[in-house]
Amino acid sequence: RRWLARRRGPHASAPYERRSLHMPTSKPPAKPPAKPSAKPPAKPPAKPPPAAARPPAKAARTPAKAPQAAAAKPRANKPAAAPAKPPATPAKSPDEVAADLQKTLAMMDALMERVGDAADKAAVRLAVSMGADEAQVGALVERQAEAKARKAAAQKGQPPAAQNGAPPAGPPMPAPKKKGWQAPQDAKTREKALKDGCPPCAPPLERCWHCFPNLPPAGAWDWLGKDQPGVRDRPGQPIKRFLQPGPHRNFPTRVCRKIYLLPLGDVSGAPAPEVLTELLRLWFCLEVERMKPLPAKALAAIERDEDGCGYGAQIECPSAQKVIHAHKPRDAFIVIGYTMEDLCNSSSGFGFLFGEANLDLSIGLFSFARYADDVPRSSPRFLRRCGMVLCHEASHLFGIKHCVYASCVMNGSNHLEESESRPFALCPVDLRKIQLTLDQAKVNGKDTPPVDLLARQRGLVAFFDAHGLVDDARFGRGLLSALTGEPEPDPEGAEAAAAPPP
Repeated sequence: RRWLARRRGPHASAPYERRSLHMPTSKPPAKPPAKPSAKPPAKPPAKPPPAAARPPAKAARTPAKAPQAAAAKPRANKPAAAPAKPPATPAKSPDEVAADLQKTLAMMDALMERVGDAADKAAVRLAVSMGADEAQVGALVERQAEAKARKAAAQKGQPPAAQNGAPPAGPPMPAPKKKGWQAPQDAKTREKALKDGCPPCAPPLERCWHCFPNLPPAGAWDWLGKDQPGVRDRPGQPIKRFLQPGPHRNFPTRVCRKIYLLPLGDVSGAPAPEVLTELLRLWFCLEVERMKPLPAKALAAIERDEDGCGYGAQIECPSAQKVIHAHKPRDAFIVIGYTMEDLCNSSSGFGFLFGEANLDLSIGLFSFARYADDVPRSSPRFLRRCGMVLCHEASHLFGIKHCVYASCVMNGSNHLEESESRPFALCPVDLRKIQLTLDQAKVNGKDTPPVDLLARQRGLVAFFDAHGLVDDARFGRGLLSALTGEPEPDPEGAEAAAAPPP
């Protein structure tokens, strides 16, 4: 109370009123008076002297305005202008709202499709664990493929099947256009990537461009999609950049000229090593040998993630590559390890990997663990998946980066559906890189002949035919026709033409 009395001043006469802080009052509390100023009070103005004692006033320069100024009334203070409101956000047009809705629905459809694929794979694994044979697993996979085909046909706007003989109601809806980043695949970009800074090639590889389909626009979950790892691959690697000296180039020599294939850990169910060895020999036109398995002590030194990612314990790629490099033969150009165990790279943030190549060590490593979920391990489709990742990772060890000029085996992939949609072949840019590397290396001395691309392609077509890869063999014949300028006979068509009519 004494403090409040001091705040109110010595002449305050209002009694102190005790009020509760929690109970409302009928009238607001009185504001405390202003603090007394620390400055001394101003002196009162001096009284004017009497009229007789006043000196004569000087003549004013503007006598007419003096009375007007004296009679002027003080202006009233105008209220402060209200602060300007921020500009309102323009409302979206109906087309923009519809586009946003379509984008959201497309992302939801992609998520649901991934969930459905995971459920199908889980069903196949469950059937295998319960003792189903290959015929039963194959029938289950066929049913899943038919259901997926019906769903895809419905999404593309095809008319649904008639019910009770009645025709479908209404015209088919047009398929929505896929939006996303589109790789530059025009004729000018391809010509510059293939010919700029590169010696002429015989046969001319530019004839083969029409054989390779364009990369589709990248979706949200695709390799080249927004915020995906493939964003750094968008500029591409033309021939001119590939030929520049640097650590990205890797050449075989007369001493280190062999490719070694190493089985690492558990390889039960993987394709036969003779088949993989033959594929590498035809793909790179180099000598390929099978390497002996690593000793048990070396395998125990490899780091593993015991928690895994749904496929058991995972092999850490950096640790495995260092162990393989310690056992690398002296005449090895590159060593490629394969396994049926799952891979990961925890230090780089990759929960699982199909494969990874280390150009500095000339070591590649890839896994077949995730390729047998929905297909039997003895099927041509399983062999195609394994062969594509084998050639992809081995090509990285030549210094070839991911390709954006066409749909080919050197495209990156974020999921199995994306990798299976590519042809089992190198586009003209990547094939030219292999050819130039081998021609410059001259592993057999100065008299080494240039790489025969026609013989290489014919060998691959024969390999595809021998192992049931019919579509890849047909695609290879198309490349041969483009290189030679003459139609390549199709064995199936020749047999059908020679067969007698029924």
